Amino acid sequence: MESLFGLAPLILIFPVIGVLFNGLVGRRFVDHDRKTGERWSGWFATIMALSAFVVVVLLNLALHANHFHAETVMLWDWIVIPGQGFSVPWAMQIDTLSVAMMLVVTGVGSIIHIYSIGYMHGDPDYSRYFAYLNLFLFFMLILVAGNNYLVLFVGWEGVGLCSYLLIGFWHERLTKDGVMKNANAARKAMIVNRIGDAAMILGIILTFWVFGSVEFNHVFEEAIHIFESHEEMVTLVGTNIEMAFSTALFAITILFLVAATGKSAQLVLHVWLPDAMAGPTPASALIHAATMVTSGIYLIVRSNVLYEISRALSVESGTISSGDIVALVGAATALYAGLIAFTQYDIKKVLAYSTVSQLGFMIAAAGMGAYVAAMFHLITHAFFKALLFMAAGSVIHGMEHGHHEVAHGHHGRDDDDGFDPQDMRYMGGLRHKMPVTFWTYLVGALALAGIFPFAGFWSKDEILAHANANQGEYGLFLVLFIMLALAAVCTAFYMGRQLRMVFWGQPRHEAAGHAHESSPIMTFPLVLLAVFGTVAGLFNLPKVLTLEFGWSLTLEHWLEHSIQTFELMEEGILAHAPHTPTSLIVEVAALSLGLALAFLGLAFYVYRDKPKTVSDPDPTQKIPGLWGVFGRLPIDTFYMSLLIPWFNRFSDWLGHKFEWSFWHDFFHERVIRDTFVWFADLSANVLDAQGVDGIVNGLGSVTRWLADGIRVSQTGYARTYALGVFLGTVALLIYFLWPYVMGQ
Repeated sequence: MESLFGLAPLILIFPVIGVLFNGLVGRRFVDHDRKTGERWSGWFATIMALSAFVVVVLLNLALHANHFHAETVMLWDWIVIPGQGFSVPWAMQIDTLSVAMMLVVTGVGSIIHIYSIGYMHGDPDYSRYFAYLNLFLFFMLILVAGNNYLVLFVGWEGVGLCSYLLIGFWHERLTKDGVMKNANAARKAMIVNRIGDAAMILGIILTFWVFGSVEFNHVFEEAIHIFESHEEMVTLVGTNIEMAFSTALFAITILFLVAATGKSAQLVLHVWLPDAMAGPTPASALIHAATMVTSGIYLIVRSNVLYEISRALSVESGTISSGDIVALVGAATALYAGLIAFTQYDIKKVLAYSTVSQLGFMIAAAGMGAYVAAMFHLITHAFFKALLFMAAGSVIHGMEHGHHEVAHGHHGRDDDDGFDPQDMRYMGGLRHKMPVTFWTYLVGALALAGIFPFAGFWSKDEILAHANANQGEYGLFLVLFIMLALAAVCTAFYMGRQLRMVFWGQPRHEAAGHAHESSPIMTFPLVLLAVFGTVAGLFNLPKVLTLEFGWSLTLEHWLEHSIQTFELMEEGILAHAPHTPTSLIVEVAALSLGLALAFLGLAFYVYRDKPKTVSDPDPTQKIPGLWGVFGRLPIDTFYMSLLIPWFNRFSDWLGHKFEWSFWHDFFHERVIRDTFVWFADLSANVLDAQGVDGIVNGLGSVTRWLADGIRVSQTGYARTYALGVFLGTVALLIYFLWPYVMGQ
């Protein structure tokens, strides 16, 4: 079985083959015969993704046979500086953590490839799209398989590039106002992510200065050695500078947090993700829900030793730890994005803010030291959120076809009624028109809302249970528990709102009345993901009432071989690290499930008969329609006159005024973009055109003026040149004899 580790490079080679095929000849196949060409282009890319998945499964089997001992597969020496003894290999680390990530990337990625074959049918750039998908898999696999921070950073930048390419895939499309929405969204994603990437670079540099290496194993072993030896100061490699070890570790982990904030869309660098929905829906499912945005979580979990040692040092000194800051950022993001989702009408944008919120749950879990819980929620979220995005794509697909039928019925005239196939106000009643999409969407929504027995219930409950169990020793965890519980409540309500507006009631537009189910090539992946969204909770099922099942804590037993914090806790090196309960905490589970069911039901009640038409106001913006249920309660006056109006105004202000008018439009568009454009114009039109060009052109003018003057002396007559020689001789004689004359 150990020979199977030699297959590891194939997980990179297969996607590259797919990129080369679609990048070089795929377009020719499609242009020559669209039906056959699309089949070749789409299925070739899909087979390459599936082949990579098969290799990862074999690596999984090899790890089992190898007793979960990590293997490093050396590809070549990458950066070598012999005189300094510095070398960075291009190597792959095959351990349980990297394989778990690779299974998600290639497994969910392959399903989305299949879905894309149907979704992208007829697109003129069909083969280019699949080349981008395979390129993304290539870089994402580099990110999770690298054995050091520099290789990880190559994949980190690569998936950022692919994100830019896929968000701006339809870059030529304009809105009715002539705005390049897709291209602008792609640029925003690229610029915002550069902030996090700059922090990533600084973190890697500081890691090398402190530990003398960027390889994971060496860095972590050195950090443990320094911690055990109680060294307070470290000398930065290649310098004479000394730095407190706790300060250095705090700086490294905070820089990694900033990097994760950019890639995993946390406050305040989350602004790119909602706009990223401008790209094709399958790309949103793959990159912006299931895989790329989880890179930041993977970075923090991979660096768990650094975060836990930093936490231990902070506990000793009585200061806040970097892990606490990570958890606060995650919990704040989860609650903030959950509130904003209340006021969104775009079906994909609701899911986008939901993604930001769920990523906040994962970041908060990692910050609290619940690394297995973070990975558990990452895996379950990959299934049900990819399902929701793809089912939303099926809804949009059905609405577009319904609108085309309506336009055709009107003799080909498309009435300009402001129709938007992604606006939930134009939908309604689609559960009868699109039954497969409805049932699979329902599974994804219930999993996301944390309803038993779906996958999201188990993974979200484990995070809440961890926060609850450790609040006695870590007082901040009580605050985190409350924030995350409120975020979970928001999730249940806005998903109930979305289900009711999209699938129940009567169609609010003719397009919804003429919508029809998507093709089997699109619905089959939905059914497959719905199955995983239902049963994925078995991956880390806790003990229930002291009963341990065959699937209990499978993921924890799997990841404990890669997450060194477990070993350090067993050895007593990290005696006070937070512990995650291995049994179901009935009180926490009952509370979270009860709140989720209550607010899911409340959403269904609030939207039971409204809006009836496209122009009707949303019930969340109309107090009696939203909170009529409280009219039957004795505390009606309190709810109706104080709490509910405040919440409505706050949610609306947060979503529209602060988030979009201020943070998106003013700060990012006016302050950042306009300042950048002003500086670019200054550089191009003043510094370059008048400064650099002026100097160069001025030198040319002076040279031309001198040449014109010298040219006058070039008459072509011998007597003129003889006179010049004579005058030169006289000048030389005067020069040499003048000192003697003056000396006398």
